[in-house]
Amino acid sequence: MDRASVAPVRAVTIGRTVLLSGGSGGAWLAPVLARVLGPGNLTVVVNVGDDLDWHGLRVCPDLDTVLYALGGHLDTGRGWGRSGDTFVATAALAALGEASWFGVGDRDLATHLVRSEHLASGRSLTEATEALGRQLGAGAVTVVPASDQLCPTRLELEDGRWVGFQEWYVGERAEPAVRTVAPGQGPAASAALEALAAASAVVLGPSNPLTSIGTILALDGMAEAVGRVPLRFAVSPVAATAPPPGAVAHHALARRQLLGASGDVDSPAGIAGHYARRYPGLVDSFVLDIQDAAQAPDVECLGMRPVLTRLLDPLQVATTLAGLFAAGPGAVPVHHGQGGIPMVAAWLPRREKGGARSAPSGPAR
Repeated sequence: MDRASVAPVRAVTIGRTVLLSGGSGGAWLAPVLARVLGPGNLTVVVNVGDDLDWHGLRVCPDLDTVLYALGGHLDTGRGWGRSGDTFVATAALAALGEASWFGVGDRDLATHLVRSEHLASGRSLTEATEALGRQLGAGAVTVVPASDQLCPTRLELEDGRWVGFQEWYVGERAEPAVRTVAPGQGPAASAALEALAAASAVVLGPSNPLTSIGTILALDGMAEAVGRVPLRFAVSPVAATAPPPGAVAHHALARRQLLGASGDVDSPAGIAGHYARRYPGLVDSFVLDIQDAAQAPDVECLGMRPVLTRLLDPLQVATTLAGLFAAGPGAVPVHHGQGGIPMVAAWLPRREKGGARSAPSGPAR
């Protein structure tokens, strides 16, 4: 889809939008969604369950990935870290016999040094992130941590060990079988709750529903704040007919492992089912790939309106979401391209008891 297709929704007034995200999902969607929504209309609330103290420095992998993407610094080949980075410091640590399984690039190291200095001076993680956002050129997008406290996600493995998320995901390459996922507990950041209170729409981004989105929703007051936002969407992190957006095999392996440990299936309908069971009524509408339309009735049976779009194209997803936000409580327009393929969105109306589909008549609830 070319950029001209975005024009009908660029100028609409839709109010503030909050995107809940992990690292790779936020990096994939946030820059494009911010461009489509316009300056000052997007706040990204980012998972902190992966955060860790590494050789005396506070490392926030998901926050950094989103900030780097917004500022144009992300190494898109790896999907993390800064482009053009080197790993001299990590190699030197290994030569000294110190832990080096968590690779920190030399440019990336500068970010952790600055953040740690902010925290040591008494500033909150929200304040440190705001300063880094300015320094890294994140633009008119507000990026806030889900919590100002360390709330580490812990995993119980089938061999009985309890490990931190990064130990499993990076150190053990997400290979050991997982028995239990235990999100960290703690207060949500006040900036995140304030952003949700002022939002017209919230999007659960295309991130891991357990260890990115679930860890955000587990924080005190977060799920309730999301539930009060008028329009509530979730974007599938996987297209059943193709690799998930911006993901590599390692991400997909981890997601399958974690969903399987929770009794869920790594498919669009399976992830919609996870949200429906864990957070009844929280998600109004679920965005999935047009090639996965066969799963739309399953999504609908969960009490969510299925929305079809080209899920592997971030501009298409952002345009779809902006069109739905702008439509608000009214009917959602459907714009078709060649061969009847939706160019903005196909909102599948609910079935009547007789089996026929009725026209949409109310808000996306």
